[in-house]
Amino acid sequence: MSVIKFIVIGLIILAVAYLAGLSFLSRQHRLKAEGERQLSPCSDKPNCVSSLATDEKHTILPLSLVDTDPDLGWNKLMAAIQQNKGEILINDGRYVHAVFTSRLFRFKDDLEARIEENRIDIRSASRVGTSDFGQNRKRVEQIRQLYSAG
Repeated sequence: MSVIKFIVIGLIILAVAYLAGLSFLSRQHRLKAEGERQLSPCSDKPNCVSSLATDEKHTILPLSLVDTDPDLGWNKLMAAIQQNKGEILINDGRYVHAVFTSRLFRFKDDLEARIEENRIDIRSASRVGTSDFGQNRKRVEQIRQLYSAG
């Protein structure tokens, strides 16, 4: 086998080991205590979207409460999260923390939502890495579609 093939195989092994290590690091849940259940701000990394963000690369619209009954709107959000394969870790009726797991390397992404007066603020972020290739924005938009259709 040529030296180039060994180098390529070595680089592939290193890349897979790196991704597997990131996956392992992302598995620890960081649950918020009852008095701390606010949406976390996005970091500078492009792997987060939030309806509370003020910069263009992170901002996303909140969900509108489509029903006059906030409990009904909240229940529709829980159903939309579960239909999108989210695992709900906390649901206190005003704040939800759900986790989404990627198929290939089992990376964990966190979704938080909090009901306010006439809207539901929402945030989705990857636990590790820098880029999510737009996956968190796509996830929130899929949840928005399911929520609105429900």
